[in-house]
This record gives sequence, structure tokens and C-alpha cells, in this order.
Amino acid sequence: MAKLYFNKAIVYEDAAAETYETDDTASVANYGRAYDYYKKAYVVSREALGAEHSKTVRYRGVLAQDTYAWFSGRRKENINALVTNEVLGSA
Repeated sequence: MAKLYFNKAIVYEDAAAETYETDDTASVANYGRAYDYYKKAYVVSREALGAEHSKTVRYRGVLAQDTYAWFSGRRKENINALVTNEVLGSA
């Protein structure tokens, strides 16, 4: 599941990049969707594989990038404190 969420996030991220210069509202919305799916990938991977697994670390690294750290801060979310039910309940 984590890999599927990660791949879906990439699709939204690509869509955001494509609209970045022409439609700022659509771009921000797509980055927000990408953030949500990266977050789901991270939480599922952390719980299934552990916090130190290479895939979990990779997903956490994406969330630490400036774009996604901005979303996390704006939503007042602590990525490390999220649990599966909380994140997947919004799916």
C-alpha cells in the first residue's frame, strides 16, 4: 500500500509542476494532494516496516522537503506523531 500511495503522490506532484506557472491555485491543490499521499505512504511504511527501514526513511525524506514541510507546518501536523487510523481515515 505504501508504494501505491507514493506513486499516486508522484502523479499529483507532476501535475502540480505542470501547472505551477499557469495556474497557481491548481498547483497548490495538487501539491496538497501529493502531500496527503506522501504522508499516507510514510505512515503505512513506518508501521509495516519500521521507522528505520530504507523505504520509510525515503518517504520521510520527501516529507522533509521544503514544499511538503510547508504543508505540514501550515496544517500544524507532526508527521512523526501521526498514526495509521488518523491518516487513512481521510482516504
